[in-house]
Amino acid sequence: MQPSEAVFFLGAGASVPAGVPDTYSFVTDYESSIRDPNKKRTIQKIIQTLKKWKKSEIDIELLLETLTKLDAKEQEPLLEFFEGKKFILSGYHSKKKLIEDLKDFIKSKAIVSEEKILYLEPILGFVEQFRPLDIVSVNYDTCLEHFCYVNKLALQDGFDVNWNPKLFDSELKDVRLYKLHGSVTWYQSDRGGYIKLPILTKKSVVELFTREKAENLMLYPMQKWDYAEPLLELLVEMKHLLESETCNFLIVVGYSFRDDHIRRILWDVARKNKKLIYIIIDPNAYHIYVNKLKYYDDQHKIPSSLIGRVVCLPYRFEKVFPFIKNYYYKNLKEGIINETEQHRAEIIEGKKANWMACVTPFVNAEYCEKIESLIESRIDNFELEKDVRKNLELLVKMVVNFSANNQDAQATLYLKKLKKYLRTIFIEKFYVDVPRETAFPGIAFFATLNGRSYTSAQLIKEYIENLFDFCTQRLDWVQDKTPALLTVTRMLGDLNTYLDLLVKNEREEFGAYIPIRSEKIENAVECREKFHNKVLDTDTLKEEYRTLIETIEKSILTEIIE
Repeated sequence: MQPSEAVFFLGAGASVPAGVPDTYSFVTDYESSIRDPNKKRTIQKIIQTLKKWKKSEIDIELLLETLTKLDAKEQEPLLEFFEGKKFILSGYHSKKKLIEDLKDFIKSKAIVSEEKILYLEPILGFVEQFRPLDIVSVNYDTCLEHFCYVNKLALQDGFDVNWNPKLFDSELKDVRLYKLHGSVTWYQSDRGGYIKLPILTKKSVVELFTREKAENLMLYPMQKWDYAEPLLELLVEMKHLLESETCNFLIVVGYSFRDDHIRRILWDVARKNKKLIYIIIDPNAYHIYVNKLKYYDDQHKIPSSLIGRVVCLPYRFEKVFPFIKNYYYKNLKEGIINETEQHRAEIIEGKKANWMACVTPFVNAEYCEKIESLIESRIDNFELEKDVRKNLELLVKMVVNFSANNQDAQATLYLKKLKKYLRTIFIEKFYVDVPRETAFPGIAFFATLNGRSYTSAQLIKEYIENLFDFCTQRLDWVQDKTPALLTVTRMLGDLNTYLDLLVKNEREEFGAYIPIRSEKIENAVECREKFHNKVLDTDTLKEEYRTLIETIEKSILTEIIE
């Protein structure tokens, strides 16, 4: 079995666009669904107590774990070490029935309809390229199964009717699905068998024709280390998959890495597969990386095998997903290939490496840690800044990614660098070419570093407009519109509007400049009389007109940038 080059790992956030609640919304939705007053009173008391203890909102796994422990509290040895504490839930509703109700509620929410899975269509492109595409999931829902059925994709999840992991070895499949925590369609019978029943029922326990009872095989928190053959074998399958030489990218969607055993497997995989890069797609991507993956310890003192090997995309999955394959994945792969070639040139062939070849693809992939590492150790600032387009793209996209990831210090740092660079190319290198006769003044903004070659308003507008579109798009993708992200978007939008006015008037007569900027000129009438439709036949008059334009334009640009 040869794994695909890019493997998906899906958490709860990958199913939210299909209407499946995330782990926190599950709690509020379940609480709202309860109609029995006694049950509601009990659940509200438990939720209230947990929130007070955790000092934050709680998720469905903590609620279910707590209910399971409460139902079997007599078996908890820790209680023997406490004296005098009164059990505050005496007289409340039975916990066993609440556990059954909650499991049934989870199952009812995990069965999705066809119209809710349209956002998964970009998977088709990955299937076409990597067939069979490997997808690991910790979700119980039927999003992927339903998607494959609708799109006539051959799916293998280790079951025909009974569990049979050898089925994964078949190459005649489009998608191989590894559901590490089980599924709403998987059942374990009371005689120990494991079967798949693609039936529409909201009950977590069914009766088979053999009179056996079968319960949903969904791995809840208290069961994480219980023996369940399919789930343990799937963990081993996943580990082998990611350790393979053919696997280079793990695309993680909406997963918080709260499962310690999975996190440790992924650390171990990264130690063995040195080429493996993780792409995390989640509004809290950077927070997850720093607190769950970057370090082995809670004190953040021992760097893990994943440090510097994670791309953090802090966007809503359904928004960014259409761009993953042909933009992020494509650029990331190109950057890694270029980096490998430069290492070979430098170390093996003894040539001068062109590290700038890595910048654009890594910037487009928003691989920020890698970019900062290259700038710090490989790329000279002079070399970077002389390419205005590349430098603008780098600064803007670093501000956007850091800001969207709530890395406020880094976002502020790159915003300051961006403003400084904009002042350089728009104000310090501002240039006005005033002809003696009819043409509109030629206004240009930045020179190459030899000070001789200027760039037109039309060309710089193309750069700014593309970056403004990038920022506007990312604003639509994020959950929190942070100050730095709003600032850079506003600034680029204002620059785009400014340049648009100049470009539209480039073919007018030079005297048309005065009416365009009349609100900025105290003596506009006199200036118009002086310069309108005249031939600037003296150097003094020409210089006076150039100074007027330069003063006005620099004032406008300073307002925009500052």
